Amino acid sequence: MRSFVSAVFFILMTFAASGYAGEQSDLFEVRMLQLDDATDKSAQQTLDESLLKAIRIELIRLTGNPGFLSQPEAETFVQSPKAWLKSYRYEPYEQEGVKVGSWLVFEFDQQRFYRYFQQQGLVIWPMANRPTTLVMGSQLIAGTLVKLTGQRLDYLPKLNYRNTASQLGLPIETPERSSDWVYPDADGSNQRVADILQSSDARYLLSFQVISSINGSERYKWQLFNRNGISLLQDEIRTEPKQGYFEDTFSELLRLYSAPYREQAEFLGSLTLTVNNIRSVDQLTELEKRLKAMKPTVHQVRLTSVEKHQVVFELVYQGEYIRLVNQLAAMPGLVSVRDDAVIGQVNAEWE
Repeated sequence: MRSFVSAVFFILMTFAASGYAGEQSDLFEVRMLQLDDATDKSAQQTLDESLLKAIRIELIRLTGNPGFLSQPEAETFVQSPKAWLKSYRYEPYEQEGVKVGSWLVFEFDQQRFYRYFQQQGLVIWPMANRPTTLVMGSQLIAGTLVKLTGQRLDYLPKLNYRNTASQLGLPIETPERSSDWVYPDADGSNQRVADILQSSDARYLLSFQVISSINGSERYKWQLFNRNGISLLQDEIRTEPKQGYFEDTFSELLRLYSAPYREQAEFLGSLTLTVNNIRSVDQLTELEKRLKAMKPTVHQVRLTSVEKHQVVFELVYQGEYIRLVNQLAAMPGLVSVRDDAVIGQVNAEWE
């Protein structure tokens, strides 16, 4: 037992048990579609411009707040985007087996982002907190209605909203069948929306329509509903923005969805975790590894004591206490999780 305790204290002294976050890696990968050929010189210019846009997208995606770009902290990233880039690559963009363009894929430095966000006390909106939105789009062309199912979107790049949603880190569902469609013209509430969402994992339904006239003019309108069929947001524009129709729409959804988390996550909390039945260094190492992986909810993991088969950790976290407790209860290896919210104490057994 003495050798085990000595080994534990060696681990305690050797490893810095801090970790800001271990979010899904796709939060740090931005894909941008390149449809036009370019010479080497213009391609380099396009690369720089695309990188600047990509890092802006990355900041909005991580924070869930389009307004973050106007904050002083954003300038650190925007002024030197290459310093935050880990790698980039090109992937073919094909339709029916024919290459019609390329994906420019930027992979940002996850650990560097995490360190900076932790140092500045900035909040990352975890993927686990992001609700799914069912998207029902349509196009009205000179009186002819086209419902934008997944298959149709493959051939309509201008109306294919899926990459914009992916860039911003918004989980979405796209219908594959054109039955039970919803259009952005409901007044107040829509029972059909509530019925549709009852059979879906999505928490919201976004309906949009692009109305194209014979003279070439277009009008775009959209409406967002919750699971009760109540309209939450809607808008209509008559001039297509430079960045396309969907960036502003999804940014509004992002702002709405993330607001509750951002408001309560501005404050950090501390929790004491006591785990019994730890009988080896390997078990302790594995437990510590899993705790550090609970990012970005968990900011810091610190091993504070070891006594026989019991270890105690202090966890510094952002967000709701009960959400962290639920995450601990779902962690493989931990059983009999019990908590006392008054004193911030959680007890568990290692299986």
